[in-house]
Amino acid sequence: MKWNNLIYGILFSGLGAFSYFLLVDYTNLSPHIADALYSRGAFIYFILAFNVLGYATLRLSSWINTQYAVNMRSRWKIPVIYLAGMSLFLLLNYGLLVSAKILAGAAKPFSIQPRGWWMLITIWLVELVVLGLLLANRSTQKALRLQQRAAVLQAENDTARYTALQNQLNPHFLFNSLNTLIAEIEYNPQNAVHFTKHLSSVYRYVLQSQDKTLVTLGEELEFIRSYLFLHEVRLGNCLTCQNNVPAEYAEKMLPPLTLQLLVENVIKHNSITPSKPMVITIRIEDDYLSVSNPIHPKKSVASSGIGLENLAKRCELMSGKKIIIKNETEKFTVKVPLLYE
Repeated sequence: MKWNNLIYGILFSGLGAFSYFLLVDYTNLSPHIADALYSRGAFIYFILAFNVLGYATLRLSSWINTQYAVNMRSRWKIPVIYLAGMSLFLLLNYGLLVSAKILAGAAKPFSIQPRGWWMLITIWLVELVVLGLLLANRSTQKALRLQQRAAVLQAENDTARYTALQNQLNPHFLFNSLNTLIAEIEYNPQNAVHFTKHLSSVYRYVLQSQDKTLVTLGEELEFIRSYLFLHEVRLGNCLTCQNNVPAEYAEKMLPPLTLQLLVENVIKHNSITPSKPMVITIRIEDDYLSVSNPIHPKKSVASSGIGLENLAKRCELMSGKKIIIKNETEKFTVKVPLLYE
């Protein structure tokens, strides 16, 4: 990054010097104005102006790339933004020349003869070609980085799929669920029907999610409702979930089975009894999905942290953002970045 900034600085300074000498030498300026413009201050003024606008152009290009999914909904924005940037460079050349003439005491600083206009446009076109090549090179480098990230992500995703199948379809979960179902059939047949439907929904979602890199938050919340129902029946009224997610976030994306991992983490590492009920709170905080719970630690369960570590890697590969883990005295919170499709 440091070397890139140095190279960009040299490039923009070179463009400024190129424009400076051509504008001064070939725009039919009167001799005394041309002599006045041949000063260290005027030269530095050109260099600084081109560096400021050049770096602003790079920032603008980076912003367009980060907002690509949003801008594609209004495709006219992208060409309009680039045309505005191109126009700014033409105005910069004209403004620098006019400013220099004003500083030199020219009688008509805003007046430029035809030859001057031709030179101004020629310089502008050269600048556009150089900047176009620079932006194309940056886009190519970013595309290569995205391809490398996609390859790593695919490998991580394949591992996560296998791990998910192992974890979600493990004999313990199925054994506990079937035991609960047997008890419900005997003591509460009507609830046994609901339990069976939710159990079917859980396994269907787990199997379907193996072929997806991202799912909507709405799908995850619907799944976790069934998943929690199974545990609520098994644990009694000791486990509840407060879903405070606004409806407009339903189409945000996240890795599949994220909520299952976080909820399972709560159930696995906490003692949940009538005297120590568990309330899991799901909310949105600054485009992060926040899952928090009070801490009632089980003494016999050690945390390996592998599940959260795998989730952290997947989120960082997909969004460039890290998950946030807060382990406070009485509350444990995990925040997962939400993504656009």
